[in-house]
Parts: sequence; C-alpha cells; structure tokens
Amino acid sequence: MSLMQRVRRIISALFMIVCAVVIVFLGEGGLSLVALFISLTLILYAVRTLFFYFTMARQMVDGKGILYKGVILLDLGIFSLSVTDNTSRLVILYLLAAHAFSGAISILRALEARRFGASSWRLRLAEGLINITVAAVALVSGLFLGSVNTVIWIYATGLLYSSVISIISAFRKTAIVYIQ
Repeated sequence: MSLMQRVRRIISALFMIVCAVVIVFLGEGGLSLVALFISLTLILYAVRTLFFYFTMARQMVDGKGILYKGVILLDLGIFSLSVTDNTSRLVILYLLAAHAFSGAISILRALEARRFGASSWRLRLAEGLINITVAAVALVSGLFLGSVNTVIWIYATGLLYSSVISIISAFRKTAIVYIQ
C-alpha cells in the first residue's frame, strides 16, 4: 500500500468517525441522515463500477457482470434515495441484510479455514456469529419493537468499528514480494 493510499484510508476513516458521532447526537433525525448516507454510498460505488466497466472491464472476461453490478447498484441507490417516507424500515432492512450477509460469509470462511487447518478460524467464526446476532437485534428492536435509537446505535457502532479497522490496516506493514 502506497503512502497516498494510506493517507486516503485514514482520512476516510476519520470521516466515518465524524459521521458516526453526528448520527448518534442527532438521534431520531439521524435516521434520515443514515438513509442519505447509504443511498449516496450506493450511488457513488455504482458510478465507480460503471466507470471501471467503460474504461477497462469491457475487454475483460466477465466484464458484463461488472456492468450488471453497476446498473443494479445504481438502481438500488436511486430507489433508496427516493424512498423518504419510510426511512426507518429502509435502514433497518439495510442493517439486517448487511450484517446477516457478512455474518454468513464469515462463518463460511471460518469453516473453510478450519478445513484447511488454519489457526484463525475461531476468530472468524466469532465475528460471523456476532454479525448474525447484530442482525437479529436489528430485526427485533427495529421492526418488531420500533426502537429507532437501537438501530441508530447499531449503525454508528458499525461505522466506528469499520473506521478503527481501516486505521489499523493503514498503519500495518504490507509484505512486498520481490521476484528475482
């Protein structure tokens, strides 16, 4: 990782920390900010994916898959931006889907690591189980109990966790393999 990539990662992590603090202090109003943040993130990622397709991925194998991914993400981002009357359900469903999917992937990777005899499979399994638990808490507290504050705290905690991991990975030394 180059110095510029490290600086960019640290700046984006600091921005995520600021967003998490603002979301917590806004309380109920923070939910619309979370929905806006999710929508803009999806739209920007879709534009980046489409730009990558039109500049390079057209000539790649499975380039059409990148085009489809970009179009679907753009559609999802615009749709989530247009849904403003039911913001709480949108954010709750986003949290539920993101944590459930991430938890399932972590559990599958842990099982694969265990099969190959890696020593870090327990940590990955614990991470997956925690993500599944967070998804269940978001489902119960958000959809069934209607507690918006719990959903805001879950999202803010996820942002803080992601930013801390990003800062740690920016300061971690990367191995460079030299071929002679």
